[in-house]
Amino acid sequence: MGRATEGTSSAVTDALWLDTLHRICARAAHELKGALNGVAVNLEVVRSRAEKPDVPASKVSKFANAAVDQLGAVITMTEALLVLSRPMREPVELGSLVVRVGDLVVPAARADGRRVTFEGEYGDLGVTSASGSAACLAVGWCLLAAVDASSSVRCSAVLGESEPGIRIEMHDGDAPPIDPEIAAATADAGIRIVAESSAISITFPR
Repeated sequence: MGRATEGTSSAVTDALWLDTLHRICARAAHELKGALNGVAVNLEVVRSRAEKPDVPASKVSKFANAAVDQLGAVITMTEALLVLSRPMREPVELGSLVVRVGDLVVPAARADGRRVTFEGEYGDLGVTSASGSAACLAVGWCLLAAVDASSSVRCSAVLGESEPGIRIEMHDGDAPPIDPEIAAATADAGIRIVAESSAISITFPR
């Protein structure tokens, strides 16, 4: 299969990204629903107590603050879902992409007793000429694979003059092999994915 034209994606790449997005959403759905339920419960407590004139504000504030925190989590996850479910604007801003995927992967991993951290200046990664579907596929699939392989994952930005990238390290597990279909689809867009002993490196074309 020949290299895809910059900014375009194949039907295979689109399908692989859709499958990966489904997996990401399936994991995040429970956390999103839990946060929504938390907002509803805490606001109901605030409402019921606020109706009583003799209840001091101190008896309400902690529930209001909890609702605010949970609403913030809902907004963050919902915005990530909205961005990732639409065709990615090209050229793709890599920093924004990584952050949005992380907004869904991190809470789901945390609920499963796993830890995912992000380090580095992702805003400095700039843009890539790879198609939106290919870039999303590379980041999403590799992060999911890393979380499945390790209970502690660290993702860091790799800044280069010509080719930016990210490095995903697994602290207590071996890097999984890269699915041949994923490797072929992303390579066709100029993205290089390399699995090391305990890390996955992704390099994107400018």
